[in-house]
Amino acid sequence: MQNGSSLVTWVENVDVREKEDEMHAILKPFVESSFAFGASRWIATLQRQAERFIYSTGINISPSDTPISQEGRRSLTMTANKMVVSFCNDICNSTYHHWTSSNKTRLKTMEVKTNKRRGDLGKPPGLHRTGGCTVELISSHNRVFDYLSDIQNRPQWERMSSGSSVQALVNITTGPDPRNCISVLAMSNHKDILILQECCTDATGSYVILAPISPDVFQSMLYGIDQEVPLMPFDFSILPNVSGSILDGTLLTMVFQITVKNVSSKQAVEVVTQIFKEALQRIIEAVN
Repeated sequence: MQNGSSLVTWVENVDVREKEDEMHAILKPFVESSFAFGASRWIATLQRQAERFIYSTGINISPSDTPISQEGRRSLTMTANKMVVSFCNDICNSTYHHWTSSNKTRLKTMEVKTNKRRGDLGKPPGLHRTGGCTVELISSHNRVFDYLSDIQNRPQWERMSSGSSVQALVNITTGPDPRNCISVLAMSNHKDILILQECCTDATGSYVILAPISPDVFQSMLYGIDQEVPLMPFDFSILPNVSGSILDGTLLTMVFQITVKNVSSKQAVEVVTQIFKEALQRIIEAVN
């Protein structure tokens, strides 16, 4: 990759030990293509991180950005980055974070998996139930990303903002593509909750990640005050559905978390499953 006088040479060495039951069939074409772990995806990720650094530090600022102090911009970007890292941890699989199938949707195209966690850093205290679900959509990955990242569409699919108007209190871009941005959203029917959202897209994939924050936390960020903010991200990973070298629709993964209080594990799974079913059906109807 060459940019001006800078030259990056990427050498890749991959050793894969694959078992038939380790990879879900819906993800197999994507992993076997260069989109999952190939050099093109790594280079796109490096490019996006470089752009994010340049824009978040104020070296480049879009004229359309909400005017806030440099300290506020830095604090907002750091908190959004913690949210993204939390999302990546939430969807990983390990001995500690083992996912189990809990498919109660009665839909053959949808399988919900969940795990239980307690005491994770950066999370509210208590027991949490995380649910994840991947579906195939016939619409392009750009169309799905544009729909989910548009805040005016949120009341159509998201339970919390249903019947509400949504506005961006702050919006700062994190790259030359204005769709790559960090926003703080307010809902007219929830005065005590704001939504921190980061959207990121490139040719190899996209994500929309958001988490509730309090108005007090938002005010602290505007003043550049760093603090530990418990985050429970609600996330979408939006990937091109690759069949060989052909782009064919979208692989949409949705991850949702709830804090389990005074309910049984079975009830918690049922709540998460119902949220998936409602949201994904509305998204599918809209983008397809």
